[in-house]
Amino acid sequence: MSAEDDRTALEQLQHDWMQAVSDRDMDRLEEIVGDGFTFTAVHLDPDPMTREQWMGAAREGYSILSFAYEHMDVDVWGDTGIVHSRYSQVASYQHTPLSNVFRLTDIWHRWPDGWRVVARHSSILG
Repeated sequence: MSAEDDRTALEQLQHDWMQAVSDRDMDRLEEIVGDGFTFTAVHLDPDPMTREQWMGAAREGYSILSFAYEHMDVDVWGDTGIVHSRYSQVASYQHTPLSNVFRLTDIWHRWPDGWRVVARHSSILG
């Protein structure tokens, strides 16, 4: 696979990931979110969420009504991909509004069975 193919695949996976959250497609999320995944959003909690915590939130409380990647830069070095994006959403978590514009940094790793996200850092821009 060429670097351009990898960048295209990661861009699609970014969309697939948030669409799976929106659809509560836990089977798809199991395919996308890698073992050891951490989610850091200091505006929510200074401590990172584990994969299990994040998957629980996606299953039970995180509701995305709409989302858009307004800009995305994808870099690939071998089996590591880093995606910097400007992302907006209309969403909530357990009735707490999470609608905003964010700067996201996502780190992906290519396993033998494909790319999986292993970390996300989120900062509010709006």
